[in-house]
Amino acid sequence: MLGGRSIVGPFLLRRLAASGLAGEATGRGPAPDSLALPAGFSWRRLDPEAAGGWRAPPGGAVFCLLPLPALPPLLPALGAAAQIVALGTTSIYSKSESDDPAERAYIAAVRDAEQRLSAACADSGATWCLLRPTLVYAPGRDRNVSAIARVVRRFGVFPVAAPGRGLRQPIHADDVARAMLAALDNPRAADRALTIAGGETLSYRDMVARIFQALGRRPLVPALPAGLLGLGLRTAGALGAGRLYSPALFARMNQDLAYDTAEARAALGFAPGPFRPDFENPDADAPTD
Repeated sequence: MLGGRSIVGPFLLRRLAASGLAGEATGRGPAPDSLALPAGFSWRRLDPEAAGGWRAPPGGAVFCLLPLPALPPLLPALGAAAQIVALGTTSIYSKSESDDPAERAYIAAVRDAEQRLSAACADSGATWCLLRPTLVYAPGRDRNVSAIARVVRRFGVFPVAAPGRGLRQPIHADDVARAMLAALDNPRAADRALTIAGGETLSYRDMVARIFQALGRRPLVPALPAGLLGLGLRTAGALGAGRLYSPALFARMNQDLAYDTAEARAALGFAPGPFRPDFENPDADAPTD
């Protein structure tokens, strides 16, 4: 497993071990203290850009949780693998024409990595599956839901760009892990890119309100003009508060980022849970109906 320090890593390790599988998890640094390696799994420090003599075991499966642009330098070391299951992102649909140059550059790198993965597997004879999840969350680990929760805890309010009606489908990291495991040795998922999402579609403003409720707070989600929020962000940066968010975030609060996942559900045979963030038990599995 490449990218064992990612938010999906602990959940995937748990599910792999529960399925009776064993292997190796990798990361740039040592295994984090919070990561309990199951029996049968070891940890290897591995720099994707300097893999040295490391090679994937012949005939094995590789799960890639790395940001996809980090994968191409490792592809030569994966030539003997029988299957690669990798995570991409639905941001390729929403950020390719972003006003933020850094976001556009990142999406270009993601698309290039997708093409390189497909080409490398065609050359080696390995099968591949690319899963593109929507907004992935795991309380205390992610940079979206958890970031909103930090603002709520500190200020008791979270303004959104009016009216805040852009649709979202948050997917728990454990559901992402379930989908990755479901792609293993699955001919219906072979050599395909599949979009996966959470089991519930709700507006951005409702998503924020749900986070308030999960924290035991009364929702206070004022809808303000996007320009005013952008001005506040620029002012905070000028005062040395740092760049917390890209200004493009405010425009996306009213952009629908919800996708048809029928193909993935049919191929993987899984039903993701609703959006119920649990900040009291952050390592809990995904909620189910």
